[in-house]
Amino acid sequence: MPSVSVFTPARHVATLMLTLLMMSAHSSQAQTQASSPANTPANTPANTPASSPASSSASSSASAAETAAEELQSVEVKAVRDPAIMPYKVAYELMSKVRAASKDKVQIQIRITSAKTHAPVPNLSIYLDGKNTRQQLEISATGFVNVPLDQAAYADGAEFVTNQKKGSMEVNILLLPKLPQDVFKYADISDSIEAAQMAIKELVPWYFRVFMPSVNSIGICYAGQNQTVLVKGNEEQQLPANSDATDPLKNKVHCARFAAKDVAKEKGNLIMPATGWQAIYM
Repeated sequence: MPSVSVFTPARHVATLMLTLLMMSAHSSQAQTQASSPANTPANTPANTPASSPASSSASSSASAAETAAEELQSVEVKAVRDPAIMPYKVAYELMSKVRAASKDKVQIQIRITSAKTHAPVPNLSIYLDGKNTRQQLEISATGFVNVPLDQAAYADGAEFVTNQKKGSMEVNILLLPKLPQDVFKYADISDSIEAAQMAIKELVPWYFRVFMPSVNSIGICYAGQNQTVLVKGNEEQQLPANSDATDPLKNKVHCARFAAKDVAKEKGNLIMPATGWQAIYM
């Protein structure tokens, strides 16, 4: 089985994705496509005359070249299906369910890293490949893969195909808040928290949910310290980003934390974060 790890910024919804991956693991097996031509030596009769030294040397060189070529061909990885990525059918259904359950207020992201170094894989390429499908996927420098919700590819039974060997990669799956770009309201925070709770309720059996902490806040986070987040309501205030957390790349960040119970009281308040922010569930 491929090595698959699951991560969410606040670690509150990791069990969600791990459960779904375990439930779907039986649906697909990784396959490798490699060529390995057979080599059947010819029999030599006992009364065959000896060859000349030059002929013997040439024959030996040719034989060695053929053997080397065959060895190279036998280990050449031409394409690998599902080496670490979940089947596209599972990814499509998972993303569709999260979008529907959360009313498109939660985003799901897939990041591919090296199973050995946990860093982005150099020169990685991933395709959706099927009978009528051949689509290369966009991959960011940090390893995030743009997996499309392509109904035609889904119907075609398309699978992920990569240029990497089986077992060489791992998958990190993240749930992140989906908020407006620049200015948003407490109501947007409240809706996103509720959407994440609904997505978990829809996708995770109750007997797993009892072991999961609830998603009950969102952090507006920065890489640097001493940042503040401007909030405008009956009065204007600068909220300090002094709650430490971990971002999707597993870097330490500093966050202004907005709890569900607090934002529910003043849903009309405006949040105007400084540039460079990112939102995570906490």
